[in-house]
Amino acid sequence: MKEQQARRPHVYELDPLRTITAASVVAVHVLSFTVFFNHSDVGVQVQNAIVVALHFTREVFIFVTAFALVYVYYGKHFALKRFWARRSLGVLLPYCIWSVVYILVNVPGQSPVTFVKTSIIDILTGNASYQLYYILLTLQFYIISPLFLLFLKRVAHHPWKVLAVSFVIQVVLFYADYHLLQQGTLASSGIWQFVAQYQNRFILVYQFYFMLGGFTALYFEQVRSFLLRDGWIAACGLMAAIAVLWLHFVLQIRVYQESLGYTTSVLQPVMVFYSLAVILFALWLACRWACHKNRDGRPRGYRTWHMLSDASFGVYLIHALILTALLKWVVPAMPEVLPVAVRVFLTWCMAVGGAAGMSMILLHIPVLSRLVGREHSVYRKAVRKAGEKIPEELPQVDHQGQPQGEINRAPTPLSPLQVVHSANQPEQAITGNLLSKKGVKSALP
Repeated sequence: MKEQQARRPHVYELDPLRTITAASVVAVHVLSFTVFFNHSDVGVQVQNAIVVALHFTREVFIFVTAFALVYVYYGKHFALKRFWARRSLGVLLPYCIWSVVYILVNVPGQSPVTFVKTSIIDILTGNASYQLYYILLTLQFYIISPLFLLFLKRVAHHPWKVLAVSFVIQVVLFYADYHLLQQGTLASSGIWQFVAQYQNRFILVYQFYFMLGGFTALYFEQVRSFLLRDGWIAACGLMAAIAVLWLHFVLQIRVYQESLGYTTSVLQPVMVFYSLAVILFALWLACRWACHKNRDGRPRGYRTWHMLSDASFGVYLIHALILTALLKWVVPAMPEVLPVAVRVFLTWCMAVGGAAGMSMILLHIPVLSRLVGREHSVYRKAVRKAGEKIPEELPQVDHQGQPQGEINRAPTPLSPLQVVHSANQPEQAITGNLLSKKGVKSALP
């Protein structure tokens, strides 16, 4: 039992990924709500082109969510009651509370009966505020997580086949959605209009990114070594992907004369390729950062990134309130002599900075820290210090993915994936020490 409950080493790479994704989500909403700054069609199109380039946020969010869950729970006994006891306090409770807050702010003056009815519907659908569907997707993934872990266990030795099939399904799904459901023969049908309204908050719409996150967790040492050795592939891939994305956007606007709402859709086939390129590039940067360690064995700037990562869940929940206030009172007071880019950037800084600051303050207040999905910081520090008495981390590698030296620690036991594979094919190694049973820190919030 002790072995099953032991925490695995903290994956430092997830901290900047969480932080940057949350900041990018705020950027998407700021850009979308400040288009009126522009007084020309070209300005509007340029701002929307940037919005399109930031439409990787859902996919990266889902990738990180799946990675963290698989990293923590794969190969362990899955105690469902204990799992939901933690997730209810860490995710479900703040989601419900903030949903009620947004309903009170956005639809004031409702009768008690109407308020209760609206609250139930909005909590189930994520309609209380435009950004809360991110949390709804997380809850859906937690519901199916036992089945997802069981599926991964069955297909763990066939990553390329499973990911290839999943990728093709994702492209076909987005193609059918984009050309039939959003604008096509199904767009005017009653039932399909309902589906179109809620499709962005249905978990299976993003199935490839959950698969990608899960398999990356299983084979993280190999993935990390590849990225550090051949990171230029990820960099070139992103440059090519963003060039294709913007060329596609220009053709849609200038040649096919399609509406901005349609051209900026997240659910279109080109986004499958683009989001994959962004994930690989962002993970490469995170791996490069994590491989440069200080004397304490942690990456440079770890405390800052970790603090921002802890606050990122609160940023998702809070930033819409702050952005609404900024749009109502601050943005109209900005001098119009300032360039549009400056005003947009200042609005983003205030929105993301305010949300992060409020989240950090709540993290240090007992009980209220639960509003941003965390235990009180004093308790978490005590648990962290207790776990760090026996430090353990992933093998250190240099910027090219080569081992940097031996780590002074006890030998790491084989993961469940290694044990099964070595029994069947002892001459081959399938994974490294990622899923070892010991460790000091969970990757999940």
